[in-house]
Amino acid sequence: MYSSLLKAPKNAPVFLSKDLDPFFMLKAYTLGLFPWSTSPVTWWCPDPRMLLFPKDIYKQKSIKRFFKFYEYKLDENTMKLIRLCASSRELSWIDKHFLRAYEKLLSLGFLHSVELYEKDELVGGIYGLIIGKVFFAESMVSLRKNVSKIAMIRLCELLLPYDFLIDCQVYNKHLEFMGAKQSKRKDFLRLLEEKVGQKSGFESFKDLAIPK
Repeated sequence: MYSSLLKAPKNAPVFLSKDLDPFFMLKAYTLGLFPWSTSPVTWWCPDPRMLLFPKDIYKQKSIKRFFKFYEYKLDENTMKLIRLCASSRELSWIDKHFLRAYEKLLSLGFLHSVELYEKDELVGGIYGLIIGKVFFAESMVSLRKNVSKIAMIRLCELLLPYDFLIDCQVYNKHLEFMGAKQSKRKDFLRLLEEKVGQKSGFESFKDLAIPK
């Protein structure tokens, strides 16, 4: 499967499917595919791929003072964060099919979130799937200044001791500013095959703590 994906379209769907089955999603992610729309479901494996290694996260000096404004929590209310992502964008791809699949993946223990709170109000964060030593970042949202940046920094701090890879899927300037880099698809698939076969190194994402 990996070799066949090397010949797949670089900036177009690899194939289509009728349903967004959560069990198939898990298999697809380990092969480098991710869904981007439904009715029908479009499956993508872009080239290049946007990747972030936790050690490369950029912490600008001006953002440090904002950390004291927000409290972060892990897996506290993942579905609420996802719905916040969906409602914050006019043309969000997070529809009822994605929500149904995410609920199943959450119950199976694969879906996780870093949430930011201001006085107990959820104001943003990032969520994604963890398979092996890969965090497949799905989406992020920010209702206050720098919240999405802080969430990404916290995620990298948490995963740094475990030699994780964060798959950011496609390029954008925000991710590049944060330290993510573009990788050739063949290099990404080779690394992905290695990482998804490894154990995460921790028992529970929710119980992780930032090293002092």
